[in-house]
Amino acid sequence: MNLALTYLMAHIIILPQSVNKKKRKPMIPDNVKPIPKSVSSNQELIQEALDLGCTKAKVILIQTISMAHWVNLHCQFGCSQYGKLLTCPPCTPDTDEMAEILTEYDKALLINATPNANVQEIVVHLENSFKRKGYVKAFALGAQPCNLCDPCTVSTFCQHPDKARPTLQACGIDVKTTVDKNGWTDLAQQKPCSESHTIGMILLN
Repeated sequence: MNLALTYLMAHIIILPQSVNKKKRKPMIPDNVKPIPKSVSSNQELIQEALDLGCTKAKVILIQTISMAHWVNLHCQFGCSQYGKLLTCPPCTPDTDEMAEILTEYDKALLINATPNANVQEIVVHLENSFKRKGYVKAFALGAQPCNLCDPCTVSTFCQHPDKARPTLQACGIDVKTTVDKNGWTDLAQQKPCSESHTIGMILLN
């Protein structure tokens, strides 16, 4: 061994393992993928609805909401509440107006409650909760005509603007087609705006 090599070996500094080794991130198997934030967020929305007593809840795309002019026709000729409530036609957006409004939203939470549940209270509660979570455009649509005032102050102004919300049908939404499009074909046929109607929705940005 020559003198240069001996000198070099004598001056080598051996670093501790903790310094010499870089921290390694834990390896994630290729077949395990993290849950996307959007999916996680959707699950939170669904769970909140279920916690309030809903039997079903699903986040749906706005494009799957079916609009139909015949729905307004049935309101005008066939419903005793027509023109008597601020949350019913002709005070609510017609089919074309609602279709335009929906373009400003991305998705909606579709819910189904039990027959004895107050769908109106549930959707309004969810609307307020979602607004606090950052869904600033959240808006509830109920299942049955508003009964907060008897009679409704339709000739003046709403006494409960924080609670009164129109039904899906009052805004020209074809509920049956919308529900079927989103896979809830097992639900029994429900008469729009009747006491047994249990489907509501919260529009979300």
